[in-house]
Amino acid sequence: MLGVILAAVASVLWGIAPFFYKTGATKSALDDLFSIAVAAMLSAMPLTALGLNLSPQAWLYGAIFSIFGPVLGTYAYLLSLRYAEVGLANLVSYAYIVMVPLLIAPFEGLSIQYVIAGLIAMAGLSILMRARRGSAKGLALAFLSATFYAISFLALGLASSVVDPWSFTFVRAAVLLIAVGALEAARHRAPRISPRIFAAGILSYGIGGPLFILSTYYAGISAPAILTAISPAITQAITYYKLGERLDPLSGAGFALILAGVVLASL
Repeated sequence: MLGVILAAVASVLWGIAPFFYKTGATKSALDDLFSIAVAAMLSAMPLTALGLNLSPQAWLYGAIFSIFGPVLGTYAYLLSLRYAEVGLANLVSYAYIVMVPLLIAPFEGLSIQYVIAGLIAMAGLSILMRARRGSAKGLALAFLSATFYAISFLALGLASSVVDPWSFTFVRAAVLLIAVGALEAARHRAPRISPRIFAAGILSYGIGGPLFILSTYYAGISAPAILTAISPAITQAITYYKLGERLDPLSGAGFALILAGVVLASL
């Protein structure tokens, strides 16, 4: 029950953050990612008081997770928000829930449930691409983000049995800041910190991320993954009222199909 509660809180925070990613965006998606990285690292610093076990395994799995998820996945996601509506891009980025079972299929097999879920989600994506031709690039970037995050979740699954959640969370934040900081330094310019993106980073990466990681230690991967499906619905509701993002019948059907696929894959 504790794991479910933690995952539910994380999912609500993840549903709120995209609105701030959109409205607080600067001219550079890399600068926005740097704002998130700083927020994640500052949020993780108090964890050092717990006596972290920064073993080679913690750095290995934490680095793999961070590079594919927070670095590559989030960068692609932030770019997607520049071309697609927030609600739709956010939903497509959650396709990682469908992808994770497909990636582990060669090792654990694949049930008909995941095949059906994948087909439903892909059908919904196809409809969205047709309904929102102008955002095809944005939806493609959101799908790329989902792919990167699917890979990162494999590392999280492996880490849960050998690395404690607080050490994993700290390494995730440290690698994110180091990687993005190095990219910013290569551009020979000072990054611009966006207050809104920083706040969203605190909500999503500083609080939501650690809560979700901890939830998997109590409830495994499946139950928390089910609850993450509520995040796109929360985001769509917020953007409907705050940004006027209204779904026409065709794009609404695509939205519903992808959400159905995500939920089915999580059950």
